[in-house]
Order: sequence, then structure tokens, then C-alpha cells
Amino acid sequence: MAKDSWDSPTHALHWALVITITVQLATSLLIASPRTRLFFYVHEVVGLVAMLVILGHWMWSFANYDLRLLFPWSGEEWATVKAEFHGFLRGKLPGGGRRAGLSSFVHGLGLLAVTGMGLTGVLIFLVIPSGRGAQGASHDYAAFTALSVIHRDIGYLVWIYWFSHVATTLLHSVGHKPVAAKIFLGRD
Repeated sequence: MAKDSWDSPTHALHWALVITITVQLATSLLIASPRTRLFFYVHEVVGLVAMLVILGHWMWSFANYDLRLLFPWSGEEWATVKAEFHGFLRGKLPGGGRRAGLSSFVHGLGLLAVTGMGLTGVLIFLVIPSGRGAQGASHDYAAFTALSVIHRDIGYLVWIYWFSHVATTLLHSVGHKPVAAKIFLGRD
């Protein structure tokens, strides 16, 4: 495995995030009416699984010393992020791989967004009115409503991230840089 390649657990976690977050976003479009209760249950269950995957991603990133790649805090790492961002604005796509740079930093921001969405989703699950949640009671409507608004607003950020992420991956593919094959299949 090349030095800048991602390891197998990171590939597996990325796949799990792609699947669970995509299902969450899709089902979120289908849970607006009582007639779609099945999608709401799917959204709940997959949301709890997604939160476990997100937690696993945080733990693996911490144990594997990848947090500095996702959230660069040295001057040199920030200089790389800034240079790649300016290059991106001029039409030059940044490189990928296991290194500090714009790509890793954007992945870190995405991880923060899905973490916020997942945490608020778990809290919503715990206070669902009518006693259906793990600790819910009929007086929890105010908490349910407030958390739902925050969850929805963070969801907008995740939608933006998801579409941007897919679009950038497609741009890389058009530019003959197989980043999707690298992250999903481990191919260089």
C-alpha cells in the first residue's frame, strides 16, 4: 500500500458512511406524511446505525492519527489547504489520499456535519412524543420540535456536502483522476 493510500478500515468506514448517509438523505424526503410511516422507521433504524458508523469513524481516525489530516492545525498543513483552495478556484482539482490538504479538510467538515445530524437524530429518537422514544413522553413536544429544527438545518448542510462531494468526485473522474477507485476500492 502506498504511503498516501487509505487503509482497509478507512475504506470500509467510507463505504458505510456513503450508504447510511445516502439512505438517510433519501428517506428524509419521504417521511413528511403519516402515510409514509415505514420510511420513518427505516430512517430511525438506519440513523442509529449511521451514528454507530460515525462514532466508529471518529474512533478510527483518532486511533490512526488521521484527525490532523481531517482538521489540519499546523501552519504547514493550513498553507497546503489554502494553496489547494486557491488552485481549486482556478480550476485545478486538489489531490486526494492520506495527506493533509483541501480534500482531507473537506472530509473533516463533512464528518462534523454528519456528526451533528446524527447526534440530533439520536436525541430526537430519545424524546419522540407519545412515549415511543426510548425516554419520550407526551410533554416532550417542545424538545422534539427544537431538535427537529436543528436536525433539519444541519441536514441542509449535509445535502450541500453530499451533492458537492459527488460533483467533485465526478470532476476528478472526468479529469482522469480515479479518486473514487482509490477510496472505495483501494486502487492507485
